Amino acid sequence: MFDERLVHVEVISAELVITQPREIAFYAKTFHQLSKQAVYGQAAKEMINARLATLRQT
Repeated sequence: MFDERLVHVEVISAELVITQPREIAFYAKTFHQLSKQAVYGQAAKEMINARLATLRQT
């Protein structure tokens, strides 16, 4: 999301430019929900490093 006027989505075979207010609101709500679930900073580094360690053991 760039702002409340435009959402730019890239998928494997296309680019979407969303400008309809209702659709932008949907993307904003979804982005907000996902950002609350995301892990940031040191916690993210620890999660990534733990996964890498697991992968190296196999």
